[in-house]
Amino acid sequence: MPSPLQVWRQLNGRLLRPELMYYSAAAAKGVPQVQPRREFSSKSLPNLPNLPVPDGIHTLKYFLDFAEAIESPKEFRETLKVVQSFADKEMMQLDAALSARAEEMTNWLTPWWLNIAYLEARDPLPVVTSPGVNFPKMEYQGQSGQLEHAAKIAQAAVFFYKKIQRGDLKQDMAGSAPLDMAQYRLLYGTNRVPKRNKDEIKYGSDAPKAARHAAVFRNGHAFTMDVVDPNGEPLSLELLRDQLDEIVSASENRNLFPLGIMTAEKRDKWADVRESVARLPSNRKNLDIIESALFTLAIDGPAPPLKGYSEKDEQARQSLHGSGSDKNSVNRWFDKTLQFTIGDNGYCGMCYEHTPAEGPPVAMLMDFIMDQFDGKTFISEGSASGLTPVRRLDFELTDDHKKALEKAKARIDTVAEDLEVLTYTFTRFGKNFPKSVKVSPDSFIQLAFALAFHRIHGTLAPTYETASLRKFKEGRTENIRSPNLQMAKFCHMMKTGQSRPFVELHDQLQSAIKAHKLYTTDAMNGAGMDRHLLAWKLLAKERGLPLPSLLDTSAYERLAHYQVSTSQVPTRHYIPMCFGPSADDCYGICYNPQEKELHFTITTFRHFPSTSSKRFAKELERALNDLRAICVKGAKENSKL
Repeated sequence: MPSPLQVWRQLNGRLLRPELMYYSAAAAKGVPQVQPRREFSSKSLPNLPNLPVPDGIHTLKYFLDFAEAIESPKEFRETLKVVQSFADKEMMQLDAALSARAEEMTNWLTPWWLNIAYLEARDPLPVVTSPGVNFPKMEYQGQSGQLEHAAKIAQAAVFFYKKIQRGDLKQDMAGSAPLDMAQYRLLYGTNRVPKRNKDEIKYGSDAPKAARHAAVFRNGHAFTMDVVDPNGEPLSLELLRDQLDEIVSASENRNLFPLGIMTAEKRDKWADVRESVARLPSNRKNLDIIESALFTLAIDGPAPPLKGYSEKDEQARQSLHGSGSDKNSVNRWFDKTLQFTIGDNGYCGMCYEHTPAEGPPVAMLMDFIMDQFDGKTFISEGSASGLTPVRRLDFELTDDHKKALEKAKARIDTVAEDLEVLTYTFTRFGKNFPKSVKVSPDSFIQLAFALAFHRIHGTLAPTYETASLRKFKEGRTENIRSPNLQMAKFCHMMKTGQSRPFVELHDQLQSAIKAHKLYTTDAMNGAGMDRHLLAWKLLAKERGLPLPSLLDTSAYERLAHYQVSTSQVPTRHYIPMCFGPSADDCYGICYNPQEKELHFTITTFRHFPSTSSKRFAKELERALNDLRAICVKGAKENSKL
């Protein structure tokens, strides 16, 4: 039997299948490419390739790299033995089944992913599943300014909706590769319906008749109002504002039993309540109106920041969960894909249900809305002919329903109190600095995350970073996993960094960033590890086979516990996104690297004493400064050699 070292060498020496060899000279330098290239235009969707099946040996090589980064030598020797056995006895059968699935489907991953990541999940949507997105502060105070800006956000959102309908969106690109645009058409009118064991997603684009209305929430009351006229054109600001004035007049008193609070509950509990509520025809009609709305508008009440935190921190809390049932959580309908939140103090944002789309299409919508504000390209006046009257959507609830609502209030209150949310902007440099020293800005930032965590906790954190698979038809995401072995070596070297020459630290930093960038390229080209591991697990389950031995190891268990969950969502305006940690002892970090600043939103759970958003921000600042110093001084020392 070969030794573990021989297995390692065999895995490193074996070739990948030819159809997975994406690595041109440009790709080797870190430029993601899909070959062959295809011509495209913004008026016609590009002919994208299907998602390929990753090579099993390639996946195992990465598994060993990531396992070695976090395991002791003894643990890693045991992992090598399992990998050898899996490669010899199990992998071929599973990959043959996966190849057969890929032959039959446009995208072998996405149907699985929608179920596993979203529809079958039973936890509440706010915080962990549904991200928040925030606008730059808008200059208004008081109710008049709030309603004016609510009208403008609604109209701008309809402008974007019309561009999607007409096919006028500019083609999204990753370098020279066009990206799948299908997620845009799934944003509007879409609702996730709670069902026992597995939810249902209803896409607005599949509706027999396009919706013309939005659902509006204020003081826990729900309303419907038109945002599109009978000819399919956006309503004027004057008409939108008139309807909002009506809504304010009809919602001065707070609704003590807002049904929307149930959308923050565990999915099976909400499914039971919704099914019961919908037995009454008038309730069923109101549910249909909310669930078919193009989007929601929350006209929120005051929510001062917590002591020691800023208004931007509170803005992020509002977009994530509404800060509790005594604040604005009663104005949310978390099942809806697009929920715009309009603060009373200029701080506005959005919470979005994640099932239909990733962050970039949503960020594009937010950027577009800000462009309308910058250009002042609004329609002020229009005809009220044919509009549906504003109506408050009152639900008839039983005592049992009301008891369930009280429990849902208590749950969201606990979540709001427990989650620490910190918005942090690093101002010394932005992505301009890493680019100036010819390293990937994203890899530079990810290395800073690894170093900050290592300095706080003394260990390396399995880290999740979202990678887009939109180069492929119906593509969703892969995980750009870290730390790799080179990152681990760098973080360990930094323990004794003062006694090491900068040139040595610089060389290891370069190795870590190069390894991360290479894996980023693989992940975006459909040759990542994590979705392949998921496929093996699901295929074994579908065929009544035992759990693949690779997935029954302590290495996999540790790798699957993402102590740092991250996502880069770049925008042109200051539009930070945020989401919660994946588990008690974890961090959630969304970041937006702009040219001269780096924006972060960091979340942790207060009940877990060893994690702190504020402490992580301090160590992140230190790590970013240290990486800059190493790049500058190490390069100078290299030039002298």
